[in-house]
Amino acid sequence: MSSTFNKPVLRGKFPSNVPLAALLKLNSLLNKSIFSRKFYQEINDKVLSSTATVDRNLYFICYFTLLLSSVLNNKPQIKAFLAKQRYNFVRLINSSFRNYLGTDLSKSSNKFWASTFDETPPPPPPTLVADSTKEPVSKLAVHLKAISSYLSDIRIFARLTDSIKYVPWIIDEYRALVTPGHKVPKFDRVVNLLQALNCLLLEFLENAGWLTEHNWVGTNDNDWWCMETYIWCSRVWGVYLLVEIIELFRRVPVSKWDKNWRINVFKQVVQMPLVLHWSLYEGCLTPFWVGLCGSGASWWDFKDLWGSIDLS
Repeated sequence: MSSTFNKPVLRGKFPSNVPLAALLKLNSLLNKSIFSRKFYQEINDKVLSSTATVDRNLYFICYFTLLLSSVLNNKPQIKAFLAKQRYNFVRLINSSFRNYLGTDLSKSSNKFWASTFDETPPPPPPTLVADSTKEPVSKLAVHLKAISSYLSDIRIFARLTDSIKYVPWIIDEYRALVTPGHKVPKFDRVVNLLQALNCLLLEFLENAGWLTEHNWVGTNDNDWWCMETYIWCSRVWGVYLLVEIIELFRRVPVSKWDKNWRINVFKQVVQMPLVLHWSLYEGCLTPFWVGLCGSGASWWDFKDLWGSIDLS
């Protein structure tokens, strides 16, 4: 018997058409991320180390899961809407060719052009039926919406003590206001103090809404107090955002309206529909638009947070 041990040849482990360079890059990426101690330490130091960074992370995930849930639940309506827009666009192009060139693209001898510009109307969108016994369009959407709702609850709970964090800010702004000869203009100091007081009032109202919603305190009508405090919290938040937008234009000269300034303005403006929605008793936005606006407002901070993770 030969003492040489013949190793079996492994066939089909990797597709033969996968370039070696891609496999090496993948291996390098894995070694810098999930197989690296430094990767987890970076996440701990930059994402999980403070309530502020945790909230920035949950902010985006909360709204993005709601957006995905809404898209999955309304997929038939979205597909019908896109088909209708395509049909309208095709009709517009074809009618322009007929009017100016006398050519009907839908009747072209070329099968590709004929099928592309076919003006057969798409079927109407399916009717939404509000029936609790009806099977949901997407079971995944149900879970994503539950995740979004739970994360929203976690974020508000984590902010129950934020009113304490605002007190030093208020004291600093008050001292700056009463200090004679301060380098900051007096009107700016007044605005800064009012914004700090606004945040404190906002947190008190949000805390009251959450505590009554979860029956941590007893009133003569917790449901009423919960609704009122949440609505007025949103209105106070709306005033804060409006002042922030005005101040971004007033305090920053046009020469400094760079990319960061535009992103900052966008993040404030895109939250205004959310403020309006939650300031009304019946609301005015669907879950899709709530998820879209919230994702837009939180995306930049989420991207910067995870972009700071060092994979070198």
